[in-house]
Amino acid sequence: MRRGSDLLGQVVVTYDTGEQIERIQDLIFDQDSYQLLGLLVDNGGLFRAARVIPFDNLQAIGPNAVVVPSKAAVVKVGAVPEIKAIVRRNNVLKGTRILTVNGRDLGTMVDLYFDEHTGCVEGYEVSGGLFADAYSGRSFIPAPQTLKIGEDIAFVPMETAELMQEQVGGIKGAVQAAGDTLQVTTTVAGRKLQEAAQTATERLQETTEAVGKRLQDVNQATVASITNTITNTIVDPAAQKAFVIGKVAAEDVVASDGTLLVTQGQLVTFLVAEEAERLGVLDQLYRVTGGRVVTELNRKIQQTANTTSVQFQEIVDTTGERLQKTAGLANEILREMTRSAAARLTNAVVNPEEQKALIIDRVVECDVIAPDGTLLIAEDQLITLEIADEAERQGVLDQLFRAAGGSLSTELSNLADSFLAGHVVEQALGRRVHRIVQTHEALVVAAPGQIVTPQVIERARTYGQEQALLNAVGLTSTEAVYSNANRKFTDTSELVLDGVIQMRENANTLLVVLRERFEYLRKQAVKVLEEQRIKQALGRPVNRIILDQQDNIILSPGDIITHRAIELARQAGVLDILFSSVWKTPELPATVLLNSSAKTEVKDLKSVVLSS
Repeated sequence: MRRGSDLLGQVVVTYDTGEQIERIQDLIFDQDSYQLLGLLVDNGGLFRAARVIPFDNLQAIGPNAVVVPSKAAVVKVGAVPEIKAIVRRNNVLKGTRILTVNGRDLGTMVDLYFDEHTGCVEGYEVSGGLFADAYSGRSFIPAPQTLKIGEDIAFVPMETAELMQEQVGGIKGAVQAAGDTLQVTTTVAGRKLQEAAQTATERLQETTEAVGKRLQDVNQATVASITNTITNTIVDPAAQKAFVIGKVAAEDVVASDGTLLVTQGQLVTFLVAEEAERLGVLDQLYRVTGGRVVTELNRKIQQTANTTSVQFQEIVDTTGERLQKTAGLANEILREMTRSAAARLTNAVVNPEEQKALIIDRVVECDVIAPDGTLLIAEDQLITLEIADEAERQGVLDQLFRAAGGSLSTELSNLADSFLAGHVVEQALGRRVHRIVQTHEALVVAAPGQIVTPQVIERARTYGQEQALLNAVGLTSTEAVYSNANRKFTDTSELVLDGVIQMRENANTLLVVLRERFEYLRKQAVKVLEEQRIKQALGRPVNRIILDQQDNIILSPGDIITHRAIELARQAGVLDILFSSVWKTPELPATVLLNSSAKTEVKDLKSVVLSS
């Protein structure tokens, strides 16, 4: 619905030409049909007639303007007899005192509210009177079926006063009447509520522990993969197998799928070595049978050091450059993955369009740098729509959102509040609205002083204003939840149990939503990692045969990895094998380490990798 005073002074714009032709001066209201008949744009004068816009000629009523199809929508008052009769009577609603037929003072009329689609008047805002709101001094009178408006006084039925009374005082009386029975019921309800909360907490803790274990497994698998790569780079897998055969294992070797490959004290055979290579734990078997990666590394260092000084210097220079490029590439990939993950997380919680709407005209707290290194916006600079669009185009809208004070935790809290508000908004029923509830388009959901009815609640649901309606009647989402339970168990204990079950279902639903959100973010992170691995593998040859489940050859040694090969490997479930088989140019990072200090750096590097 719309508030009448919001239209006064608004411009009238034609749809066909886009011209501003008039301004609204007053509303023309029929007291018999409770209908808004039109809008007055010119009071007329000695030599001209008043001009109006009939309600049927309106195309749209917006928050800042009234739209009509064309100039022809504005007509002289004489062209509409029913409007002419009302203008001639010169009935003025504003300032009219309202009484019930038995003399109860309901206040002085200051405004009216109407349905913007039908023009039907839904109620009046009055000042003072019997039911004036303590905060604003205003109250809301629903439009009655019989309203008699005189020159100074408007009379309404006695039932109107009952519709204006806030229906929230019955709980206290019910508590006093119920006595000990209600006390017992309250105790039961409290215990049930506590059990429901404890169940939700336990489920959330189980989810957290499962996620932590999963992350730990992924971390262990990553460390094992890195260690395996380093070992295979320094010691050729064929040399590892030749070394372990006939040796005794000093420790158990367990594959990533839990398969026990060899136990402590067992002799390693050729078949065991082959199985270890197939399961990707040949490097572990090599170490537990006495293989020393550092010793082999030092041997290669010494062997390389015996070459000519010129060759050595060339290798040193080449290796140093490669190491520097590799380190730079790794850092860049890490930064890109971190930035991409942060952007995906932010966009999953707050829609990009909502991010832009929230940050426009805000001042950033720090510089925001684009991916190409250019300064997008400096500290203390005001964010414009152009800057927000450019940030979205360059993929740093999430950084701009955070720099402008945006908070993911706050948005998640708002999501949770909105979720709860949608389930318990009925607790506003019968309560008095302390402040106006409006949409972004200035549509009025509830007026100050109005008693919340089922129609008001339905309107709040339609426009997504459940949380605002609860706040307007003085309730938070949490208070509404407890009020919901209280109202349900004041009648019978069975209703108490129903309220507890409903709360438990609400908690379970919220938990499911949070789980789904986490699963979505986890899949997004896995997808980003896989995309990075694909980019690194494309265009490189493989060092082994890649087979599908039917033993069809996808790639042979030396074949270049293509997009089609990656898709075939994905369908066959051997994508991880393909990634681990990418041929890499043999590097001799140890050749830069001839002296003892250099050797120490290699050992430190290996220890850091293994410990990570």
